[in-house]
Amino acid sequence: MKQPYRMDEGAFVHHLNEAYGIAARRLIFIPYGDSAYSYRVEGENGTRYYLKLFDHGNDSHGQGILRCRRYVPLMWELHQTGRFMELPCPFRTLSGAFLLSFSGCTAVLFQFIEGETWAEAYPFSKHNLERVGRLAAQIRQLTPWTIGSGLLSETYDVSFSEHLNNCLQLLEHLRPGASPASPVLRELVIPQQTRITGLLHLLTEIRARLVLDPAPQVLCHGDLWGGNLMETADGRLIVLDWEAAMLAPPELDIVGYIGDGLDHFLTGYEQELGQPMELNPDLLRFYAYRHHLRNLTHWCLNILHRDLEPDQLENDLEMVRHHCLNRLDTVEASLLDAADRNI
Repeated sequence: MKQPYRMDEGAFVHHLNEAYGIAARRLIFIPYGDSAYSYRVEGENGTRYYLKLFDHGNDSHGQGILRCRRYVPLMWELHQTGRFMELPCPFRTLSGAFLLSFSGCTAVLFQFIEGETWAEAYPFSKHNLERVGRLAAQIRQLTPWTIGSGLLSETYDVSFSEHLNNCLQLLEHLRPGASPASPVLRELVIPQQTRITGLLHLLTEIRARLVLDPAPQVLCHGDLWGGNLMETADGRLIVLDWEAAMLAPPELDIVGYIGDGLDHFLTGYEQELGQPMELNPDLLRFYAYRHHLRNLTHWCLNILHRDLEPDQLENDLEMVRHHCLNRLDTVEASLLDAADRNI
């Protein structure tokens, strides 16, 4: 989010201290991401924590709270048992809870790890692509410890398509008095409406095949892009933001690296796994298009229906323009590398 959550921060810090038994003094807002509000919590003697906060009045944040109930306990378990330490460990309240509710919001407190994300590090070097591949394989190998975790399993959900179609209809017949961001969104999206609806039909067709012939599922992080990878001063590579973690075919964590860097990513992946990886083109195509179209749906809903600050709306328009619509035509070319590899 681009603006801090509106609340009595003093009262919230007091509630935080009471719940966790810590000595926090202030919150420092971090204007990053759009799935939750981010804060650095500063306490006595230089102690720091990372706080993720969800607004009960935002339906997207409500879904985020539900996801937290599934993945936060898994993060804690993996870290506490030493099975996977390259993540920020969540804290439990004094009563043992992973989530803390306050007036109008829910928060999760994490270990604060100092480092630089790779959000601006694209294109990744060959060495870094191999490092990410090894991390993805390490996460996959944690699958046996997800039994009873409550994580979702892949169902190839495309229910967002109904919301996207509704947004397209709304943009096509935009009424006077709409927010200033809505006409801009219309200019971006409507010229590609036929393309978008065609891709939604393609997703439905691929989904039907995948459901009939289900692939084995493993633990996937679900969103291994550079913004969720952070390198520390001592060279550790930390995996942030596990909210998309689920049991799914391994292609879910591979799809973000199709294209020129795929061979280097898979070199690290296969070395860590100890076996070659044959890729399923249907899965890669499904995940690539679903990722972009689901993101488009989220940003369209933000702009058309959610009460957001002007700079957040501008950010979402920028996401649609430069991180979504412009990438739809690159998918098929990127998939050629995966197809060639399987020959």
